[in-house]
Amino acid sequence: MDCSSPKPQNGSGPVGRPELTKDQEALVLRAACRRVAEAVRRQRGESSRTLLGEAADAPVYGAFVTLRREGRLRSCCGYLGQNAALGAALDHAADRAATDDPRFPPITTAELAHLDVDVWILWGPEPVKARGENRMHEVVIGRHGVQIARGYARGLLLPGVAVEHRLDSRAFLEQVCIKAGLPTDAWMDDDAELMIFEGRAIHGPMELPPESDRPAAVAGGFYPDDPREIDRQIDKLLASVPSGVKPRPYSGALVPHAGWRYSGRLAAAVFSRLAIPDRAIILCPKHRPGGARWAAAPHRRWLFPGGGLDSDPELASLLAEGVPGLELDAAAHRDEHAIEVQLPLLARLAPDLRVVGISVGDASLPELLSFGVAMSVVLRDMPRRPLLIVSSDMNHFADDSHTRQIDRLAIEAIESLNPELVYETVRQNRISMCGIAPCVVAMETLRWLKCLNRCESVGYATSADADGPTDRVVGYAGLLFE
Repeated sequence: MDCSSPKPQNGSGPVGRPELTKDQEALVLRAACRRVAEAVRRQRGESSRTLLGEAADAPVYGAFVTLRREGRLRSCCGYLGQNAALGAALDHAADRAATDDPRFPPITTAELAHLDVDVWILWGPEPVKARGENRMHEVVIGRHGVQIARGYARGLLLPGVAVEHRLDSRAFLEQVCIKAGLPTDAWMDDDAELMIFEGRAIHGPMELPPESDRPAAVAGGFYPDDPREIDRQIDKLLASVPSGVKPRPYSGALVPHAGWRYSGRLAAAVFSRLAIPDRAIILCPKHRPGGARWAAAPHRRWLFPGGGLDSDPELASLLAEGVPGLELDAAAHRDEHAIEVQLPLLARLAPDLRVVGISVGDASLPELLSFGVAMSVVLRDMPRRPLLIVSSDMNHFADDSHTRQIDRLAIEAIESLNPELVYETVRQNRISMCGIAPCVVAMETLRWLKCLNRCESVGYATSADADGPTDRVVGYAGLLFE
């Protein structure tokens, strides 16, 4: 089965079988996989010409990309209709298969690693000139695909359909009529245009291209863009931590994410108290539009000026697979500051730390609790569980006195270790705590892991404490969970 559409780009020359080497066929499959993955990840797709070289110009009658999961059809779309260059037809087919098969929901990032891919390259279109029942004798099973057109009705089946479903020529033609929404015997009618064509499928599992590193997006704004100045400011922030503080294990933390001028001292105070393990999951709010509502960053590494921290793509994939609604999505993290501002401090204290970033957009309380339960299932059997860090500021843009008053309500709710109460307190009192969603998710995860037994306050401040105006402030809390 398939969905087709007209031309992406004209090619030239006769539409005979394209002569591709085994290596070129492998590149065709790799190019299709890359293009599908980029479309699903909402990345700008790179032309297949980059991989295919001169083979991208081979003239074809069409190209289709079929995606299956555990043997079941998940999508099949392509291009058929005029001579086209292979590279352009392949790009068109892969883009549509990823996002635009009307019979199925779009492919999600969590599915990518579980897909098998067929790339069909088509050639040799010929109109069937026979009439009536004699038409079926023109169709050779295993060699031909068929296309029917009558009026506005169109239907197409690839050569592999007849083989896969063990159809003879008559049944194959009846099925293409059904596909077109025509009576099953319409293939015999003189006013039905019937076309046969040949094709070859290139098969293989989805080969996922590695995600690029996540570059710094807010350096020079929330924190310095000069590596030497970053080091100097971190020295100053860590020097503000009392000398008697000794790191010890905690299961989670809540840390502010404003510019270092305003909340850096409190963030440093929180991180300095943590015996940081080898992995951390930082959950942050979704401050900007674009990308998935719930997004695990798929990158290999987080960069900042002069350094970076590795991610853990395997853990990110496990979480995306195990938490319904959570997607591997780079777009949601492209301009997000709430994780990035924490990284230079964490890198100073734990240079071998691997960080999985998750942005959590607004959701209902039941959705957030379900998120937490599902995440706890993924993490519960790990011998060394990652540290959960909630990156969140507290109330925004009220005067200093009112902000401190309502933030106290939210902090007391968090200290009660009851995520439902936290959610209701913030909503009922209209506290503009940007990270309420990731906070509820993290607390529910820890509760199910039996790691939410105590909340320790490290400190509280507002932007007024850093010489900001008092009539319009942001609140910051530092909390530890164990």
